[in-house]
Amino acid sequence: MKTKLLYLILFAFPFVLSAQDTIFVRTGQIIPAIIVEKNDTEIKYKKSGQSESVAIYSIFVSDIKSIHYKDGIIADYTQAGQPSTVNKPAAPIEKAGTMNAIKFSIGGGVDNFNRNTDDALLLLWRDRLKDPKATIEGNPLSFPFLFKMNMALGNMKRKWLGDELQFIITPSDAIYATNSKGAYEIKLKSFYSNITMYYARSLNHKNNLLAVIEPGLDLAFMSGYIKLNNISYNMYGNTGMGFHTAIGLDWLLSKRFTASLRGGYRSMKIKAQWEDRSVNPIKYYNFYVVDPQISKDLLNIKWNGLYTSFGLQWSFYSKMNNQARNQ
Repeated sequence: MKTKLLYLILFAFPFVLSAQDTIFVRTGQIIPAIIVEKNDTEIKYKKSGQSESVAIYSIFVSDIKSIHYKDGIIADYTQAGQPSTVNKPAAPIEKAGTMNAIKFSIGGGVDNFNRNTDDALLLLWRDRLKDPKATIEGNPLSFPFLFKMNMALGNMKRKWLGDELQFIITPSDAIYATNSKGAYEIKLKSFYSNITMYYARSLNHKNNLLAVIEPGLDLAFMSGYIKLNNISYNMYGNTGMGFHTAIGLDWLLSKRFTASLRGGYRSMKIKAQWEDRSVNPIKYYNFYVVDPQISKDLLNIKWNGLYTSFGLQWSFYSKMNNQARNQ
């Protein structure tokens, strides 16, 4: 029983020390305490765990080796009886821009995407309307939300490396076309995500303006409908894959806030399959781009084109420990 009690005390002792101030006496005694007053000659304290009504103790500064405060500060009294050094662990944000901290960012923004409409969907649209000059328009705006993780390479804040995850939502009329009578209509939207590699290098001596390059892989989910001769065919979650690459600038407004500007090219292809859910079982349709007697090409919708993006991010930091940094 005594052995178990001793193990319990030894196990709990480090946690007890970390919950209050601790006075280390030159004789080797360790006093868990709550310090209530201090001056150049003595320090007054209450013993940790006791009620407010108990006595206040005092100890001469000359008898103290060091005091470990509960907030991480260590006061060393070995030099002439006065605290000669104060060792306060640096907060993660204080290590921002060095290899000792990982930077995490969350944010959002707005994209302007100019989709290249010269694709199979345009051929189908013109073929069904029997109009070789028919066009397809759309809303170019989309709204990205991102989570980014990066860190500085070296301690000079000159180079950064990381990765980024984006989720981008387009409006319901991202791809839109109709004829004057409304018997033929296209209305498509997309939700897509991408995983991006992030490399940046500072452009000025303050290291707060960074040139950035971002290549990445994209995954899209497109939905909407196409109406042909007053018959609507719906699309639900058709998927496609592609890539994007961009260059731009990051302006570090502070350690917490960053403004970003990007310009790049996005390329994706989505296999279009249409569904009629008014019947059971559901019927699926794959449209031929033109008359199947002329061509057997099935409809695939391209999501290709140039884009620009502006965003704002908020950041927080996590310290990198020595073991992880050396691996």
